[in-house]
Amino acid sequence: MVFSSCEKEQFSKEAYDELVDFNFLVDNMDKEHDWCLTHSDTVTFVTKSEAICGVEVLTQNPYLSEKSEIAAEGICSRSEQGNGYQTTLAYTLPITQQQAFVAAKRQDGTYIGVASFTVGAGTLDMDKMDFETAGSFKKPQPQTFTYLYEEGFPLPGDFDFNDMVLRVSKSATADAPQIDLKVTLEAVGTSLPYAAAIQLAGIKYDDVEKVEILEGTAMDQGYPLRRMTIESSKTLLKGRKGEAVINLFENGHYVLNHELNDVGSVQTLIYNTTSSERETYSAKVSSVSRIYRIFFKKSQAIGLTFDQIDPFLIHEYNGSLWEVHTYPYKFSETLKNIFRGKEHLYDNHVSWALVVPKADFRYPVEGMSLGTYNSELGELFGPYTSFADWVREHTQNRDWYERPTYPQLLY
Repeated sequence: MVFSSCEKEQFSKEAYDELVDFNFLVDNMDKEHDWCLTHSDTVTFVTKSEAICGVEVLTQNPYLSEKSEIAAEGICSRSEQGNGYQTTLAYTLPITQQQAFVAAKRQDGTYIGVASFTVGAGTLDMDKMDFETAGSFKKPQPQTFTYLYEEGFPLPGDFDFNDMVLRVSKSATADAPQIDLKVTLEAVGTSLPYAAAIQLAGIKYDDVEKVEILEGTAMDQGYPLRRMTIESSKTLLKGRKGEAVINLFENGHYVLNHELNDVGSVQTLIYNTTSSERETYSAKVSSVSRIYRIFFKKSQAIGLTFDQIDPFLIHEYNGSLWEVHTYPYKFSETLKNIFRGKEHLYDNHVSWALVVPKADFRYPVEGMSLGTYNSELGELFGPYTSFADWVREHTQNRDWYERPTYPQLLY
């Protein structure tokens, strides 16, 4: 079997699918798998109260939990009928979560109270909701997801999903057409170099006024070598189909450790995926974060949900540059034209990236799959054995990331 970008390539899709299935560490994979752990919804809040000026959709009750996150926020505007105020918000939650919370805020930003509602409610009259107003209120934080990547697509890897680990949080400015994305590079679990960017799906380059990095410079500021993967150092890029793209970095190793080796190349250790303090091939280093403020030309764009945030890495294989996206965008050619109309050759049910709706998700140490299942032996193993069950039946165990089996195998 030969993988090549040449027009005259020799390629067996059947052999390729067998190779991927053989290397993926869960037997009897669900052929209908969508790899989705989240769902999105839109809700409209109406009120006749002039005291309610702002609204937030929260993931948990901040009177009871210290881990409440802001999934969406907006201001109440005069309704078209002129008999009250309303705001419509789009938000994303874990797929297992069917209840969310709405927080009403005064003009000065202080909280009036919090009430629960059912996902899919449509339109809710806040004047008829039972708002909780007393108790110890824990200030909600911006919603944060964890993105996990295998670096080698189209080739199968070890599927430990720690080659690139990103944390991404999203927060909006309620009275302005802008959104902040805080992006943290947590780990680089491979010695092979790669670049990274974020596609804003459904948002055109021409819809964005500008992107600023707050209180800092680019993640890879001062990169000493020629940029070979993402040639431009501009923060806002235009995708091949006019998409808005945020340029994160040219080399993940350089972001976490600016050291060069003896021949002047970037040091390619494995960062933050091994349990030891320092080995010859690995190291523990501080994660690196940047806040990207996106200024939109149209205020409607602040309805951006996590479903539209598509971080991806770019790596070199067989003389070509390949993009690794999460499953809904698996065949996106955002910056690089690689498939050339041959996506069907790689159209299998396997994902090289996962989105976990959890800010502090603990990922596997080096060489350890999230979970394994051997059909011949009937054995489950790994730090998340329920992950393997989810892979075998995608409608079950969709909260596997909350139930580690062997925490000692996690970073």
